[in-house]
Amino acid sequence: MQEGKKKVTLRDIAEKTGLSVNTVSRVLNKKPYYTKEVEEKVNAACKELGYIVDMNASGLRSGSTRTVAILYDDLVNPFYSYTTDIISKRLEERGYNCIMFSNNDRSPYVDYELMRNVMARKPDAILSYLEPQSDLLDFIKNTGIPFVIFGRDGTPYGMTGINADEVAAGRLAGQYLLDCGYKTIAYIGSWHDVKVCLDRQRGLQEALEQNGLHLKEEHVFYIRERELAEVVKKVVEDKADGILCFNDVIAFVMIEALLEHGLRAGEDYGIVGFDNVQQMMRMPRFLTTIDAGCRDLAETGAEVMLDLLTGAEEERPPFAATHKPILVKGNSTKNIR
Repeated sequence: MQEGKKKVTLRDIAEKTGLSVNTVSRVLNKKPYYTKEVEEKVNAACKELGYIVDMNASGLRSGSTRTVAILYDDLVNPFYSYTTDIISKRLEERGYNCIMFSNNDRSPYVDYELMRNVMARKPDAILSYLEPQSDLLDFIKNTGIPFVIFGRDGTPYGMTGINADEVAAGRLAGQYLLDCGYKTIAYIGSWHDVKVCLDRQRGLQEALEQNGLHLKEEHVFYIRERELAEVVKKVVEDKADGILCFNDVIAFVMIEALLEHGLRAGEDYGIVGFDNVQQMMRMPRFLTTIDAGCRDLAETGAEVMLDLLTGAEEERPPFAATHKPILVKGNSTKNIR
């Protein structure tokens, strides 16, 4: 039997570079006080010798794995990849790596099964695009590690949350649909009990009420809980001519589905999405959508997470108070000034 290759150690790297073990360790752990030349020398030696950091052993010694877990319900929405890219880069600059977890569209909440898998990897912190299940709050808080709810309001859970003003965003979208002259308004949300979805719906409702109208119950759909064909059939039958979608992905799905019925966005009806993913994917500005400041939201999320990881006590105003959503006009609604 062939003998396994000898494990490369810090001492091997030190001998190769002529540096001390302590200096090599500082470079690999991204601790301060070494030059760029030293860093390049250590990295070159690691690559040549095939050195791989044993994160488990390192974590046991330091009490830190230098990892942040990021949680999703799925990985399809470009909003996730765009904001995660920004967040992970900021964390990497400070020596943290990100590990991704998804509950594979099982629910819109962090449940016990997901948390169990996450905690088995012993991350230093968790950033979640999902709200936590109410019966898991004590469990999460008792782990003692920072937990940031991203893109969601953390207040109802007594947790740190980074979120936009979703009600104002829904109100802005609703008013624009009315300004375009649409009369029969529908809302296509995600899950019926997720706060961010309901907040956008509430904003739409407020815009209608301010104009003497009402969002009818039969024109509110939660697409994660109903068949798409059923939703499209009702929209077509009731001739809903103004549609607000929970996000751009749902808006694109609806546009394609309605096209099969001979209906065209911007001509036969108007549709508004959320997130402005076309800026993230270098797409032509086809969709009218709400941009709540995705880049700034991600930057703020990374800063808040780093504050928690480093024990900083910097007071920051709520993101929702400093950033107002804007409407990006596209071709999926009538062209008005």
